[in-house]
Amino acid sequence: MRSQSPIPLNNRRYSPDLESRPFISSSSSCHLSFSPSPPSSPLLRKHSPDTTLLPPPHPHPHPHHHRRRRRHITAYSCLSWLALAAFIALFIMMLLRTLLYTAVVSAAPCAVSAACYHGFRSAFSFDAAHHPAWMGALRNDTLLTSLSIPGTHDTMTYAIGSDVLQCQNWNLSMQLAAGLRYFDVRARLRDDQLHIYHGDGDTGFGYQDVLLELFAFLAQHPSEAVVMRLKQEGKPLGQHNTLTFEEAFNYYRHNSSITAKQAARHMHDWDPAAPLPALGHLRSKVLVLQDFPADRDGPANKYGVAWDGEQMVLEDRWIVPDVHHLRDKWTAIREALERAAGDVQDNKALYLSHISASVGVLPIEAAAGPKNGSVVGMNDETGRWLENGDQTGRTGIVIFDFPGKRAIEAVLARNAAYNA
Repeated sequence: MRSQSPIPLNNRRYSPDLESRPFISSSSSCHLSFSPSPPSSPLLRKHSPDTTLLPPPHPHPHPHHHRRRRRHITAYSCLSWLALAAFIALFIMMLLRTLLYTAVVSAAPCAVSAACYHGFRSAFSFDAAHHPAWMGALRNDTLLTSLSIPGTHDTMTYAIGSDVLQCQNWNLSMQLAAGLRYFDVRARLRDDQLHIYHGDGDTGFGYQDVLLELFAFLAQHPSEAVVMRLKQEGKPLGQHNTLTFEEAFNYYRHNSSITAKQAARHMHDWDPAAPLPALGHLRSKVLVLQDFPADRDGPANKYGVAWDGEQMVLEDRWIVPDVHHLRDKWTAIREALERAAGDVQDNKALYLSHISASVGVLPIEAAAGPKNGSVVGMNDETGRWLENGDQTGRTGIVIFDFPGKRAIEAVLARNAAYNA
């Protein structure tokens, strides 16, 4: 057996304590590890990045080196493993991202669709149009009764926070900019002020808020006209009422320091004995559809067109027992639209068709159809009929819950015959 005497190494000495020096291991983690001995292969010694730690070639290598031979991984090999690991990690991230996107689309389609709201999908609902001055293209002599006007039912319920009571997803400003020109405003007298309600649900807005928004829009867009239904929504509330509903209405119109001045400019001067006005007389004005009682001596149309009176042809089948009866509602809508298009335009009556429904269905279900798609919603039925039907005449006032861009534009398209 050979002795364990040190071996000369370029005037240095190699001794067994070098066996504790670190070298790059063959481990896949590419970390520095300690081995009992350095690589003994001459080939590995030749390419080792730290040859100073290795003994020079020797015709008689130490026998201990043969017993503990290890494979040496170069720095290049380590970098290759790291590059491969990075590629695999990137691939996994892309795969996870794709799977997550698919899950979001399937579970919550509203995340990627403009025509979607609270999980309900509809090609004719929810997304906003932009037609802030569409009436400007129409002739002044166009009769109000000849127009096709999109509008909203329970206009101010967009923030009410109840699926049963919410009928809109846009605020009044957005509705005006979208091209809607009919608004359903329901107020209750509370402590001598008019507050906007849907049934017993307080919307958080007042009649003053509605007027100021309408007046501001009409001041900026004087070519436009607004038709507003004002309904008394139930008995007075509060303990400090000294006014009637009619008196409160007149207060905002004539006496309020906040609204009276603008009301004088923008509220239409209604004459019960006059014919229904043409557009030229209504520009920059609000025409009231009166759905509240006047004094005993006053006519039902003292302040505007009497709701469901002689000057109105109304479709309002709003009670639907369940989603399966929406087909009956659609039949009523289609017949009303056909009547509006087919009747003689003699300027004797406004035609109003409610696309909305509730009671046995949620307003959003009636508009867009149920989430499972088992029944087509009324907005889609109406929009498709207007886009593809044989009728091309007027629609009258079409009153939506959650209207979308295509529904609004399908109504507006019927006004092309009256372009200036």
